[in-house]
Amino acid sequence: MKIIAISNLIPSENKNGAQLVSFYRLMCMTKLNYSINLVCFHSKDKKDDYKAKQILEKNGICVHIITWNIFEAVFNLLKALIIIDLPLQCALFKSKKFSKKIKEILKNNKIDAIYSVMIRVVPNIHCYKGKLLIEMIDSMGLNFLRRYQIMKGLKKWIFKKEQEKVSIYEKTLADKSYCSFVSSAIDKKEIGSLKIKVIPNGVKVFNKQRKVRKKPIIVFSGNMYYRPNIDAIIWFIKYCWANILQAEPRTQLLIVGNNPSSVIISVTKKYPSIKVTGTVPSVVDILSKARVAVAPMQSGSGIQNKILEAMSCGVPVVTTNIGFGDLKAVVGKDLFVEDKAKDFTKKVIYMIKSKKQNMLIGKNGQKYVRRYHNWKILNKIFIDLLKN
Repeated sequence: MKIIAISNLIPSENKNGAQLVSFYRLMCMTKLNYSINLVCFHSKDKKDDYKAKQILEKNGICVHIITWNIFEAVFNLLKALIIIDLPLQCALFKSKKFSKKIKEILKNNKIDAIYSVMIRVVPNIHCYKGKLLIEMIDSMGLNFLRRYQIMKGLKKWIFKKEQEKVSIYEKTLADKSYCSFVSSAIDKKEIGSLKIKVIPNGVKVFNKQRKVRKKPIIVFSGNMYYRPNIDAIIWFIKYCWANILQAEPRTQLLIVGNNPSSVIISVTKKYPSIKVTGTVPSVVDILSKARVAVAPMQSGSGIQNKILEAMSCGVPVVTTNIGFGDLKAVVGKDLFVEDKAKDFTKKVIYMIKSKKQNMLIGKNGQKYVRRYHNWKILNKIFIDLLKN
């Protein structure tokens, strides 16, 4: 089978979200000897892009990286303000060079399907009338709805308008596609298309024992320029951190992830107990030393990889209902879920102080991800849907 994969960011095992999911999907397809051409844009970190490109090419994928043109993007954004049905998210990544490369591949190859990673780059394949598969990951409409609800002023209005556009657009695309994939039933319901299939996110499971240090370490991980992550950690610092320090003054909070926002850096300056690491060689190595992982999500959608990654390392997780989503994990056994700051804080302190329960919850969480979030099983579901 010959596939064109398209994405705004290059698929990579060392990233999160769509980049991680699409990497495992592509690896699965290469093992079945699928011929794959990948078209994507450069990111801010071209060194990381180059490393990811090398790995993909070693596995037989032909990678075409397009340089993103900021002037073209601005022009398209201005047009999108007038064109009602095109979300700003998609206007940003509409590119003549990208479209030209797709046409060139289609002309020289008999393509069986196009696999699009999220909806952002779909406007670049308007010439294609064949089998379309969309890895939506989650509902962008739901994501923007939750973000709009906690915004204020002009940002609230902008997010509301974008949410309306995105919701209509992703439903239209899902209906037109051969099949689209999301990570949770909540997101499927929000999009409302019969062509949506639910495949949970996967995660690597680690069997080595955690090195729990005497000094308690709490970890929050993710893309630190992503607004839901910014909102989550600021909420945690503002409403929980002082009480945690009062209960256990030695506690350290590590905020782990690339491109930390200036807002995060500013908020954390007054706390010597908080360290913003930026990109690290291995999130797993840091998690293996953590007492607790937190995911106090106030917005966002889909399945949170930060939760699965922590559980895979045997680290107890405290999250909110938005973070929990529709995971099949048992609350109170595999992880903790609290929305109120007071209750969230109590659960974190409980996991810091009770070593026995800490280890038990951690082991339960590890068993859960091994059963429900195994990449091998999940990708078999994907391939079966692809072939049907």
